[in-house]
Amino acid sequence: MDFLSKTASSLFFRKVIRRDIQNIALDADMIRLLLAIDEQKSLYQIAAEVEMDSATFKTTLRRLLEQGLIESVHRSMPLLGRTFVQLLRLNLARAIGPMAQILIDDGLAEMRLNPAGIPVDQAAELVNRIALEIPDEANRARFKKAMIPVINQAIPSTGAAS
Repeated sequence: MDFLSKTASSLFFRKVIRRDIQNIALDADMIRLLLAIDEQKSLYQIAAEVEMDSATFKTTLRRLLEQGLIESVHRSMPLLGRTFVQLLRLNLARAIGPMAQILIDDGLAEMRLNPAGIPVDQAAELVNRIALEIPDEANRARFKKAMIPVINQAIPSTGAAS
């Protein structure tokens, strides 16, 4: 399974307490990812938080699943509306100036997103895509950091697992 594909973009994971006494083997990447796993965070949010390259992230996630340390959780995805797009534009304009709206429009079009209702997990992907267009690394990091609470605010704190 391609954990970072669009079809898997609404995957959430939670930690599992194993009741058996079998040995488990964890490397540093597995520990880092396991610590970041939280069923309130989308897969994109976790990937951004642990800052692993795509191949390492996929391999590490797969290994945690195979060892039974995490499991998939089904959750419905909240939508972000025009307020999110306004905050996106405001924060992006701080980073790059008047080109912000053009980059946002391009990003929305490329991802085929409606600004009136953007799934939270795709909002994180949109932020990451747009951030790649910010040439200055410090401004890029500041932009992404400013957008994380905006996205997290839309995720219910008492999300029920199905």
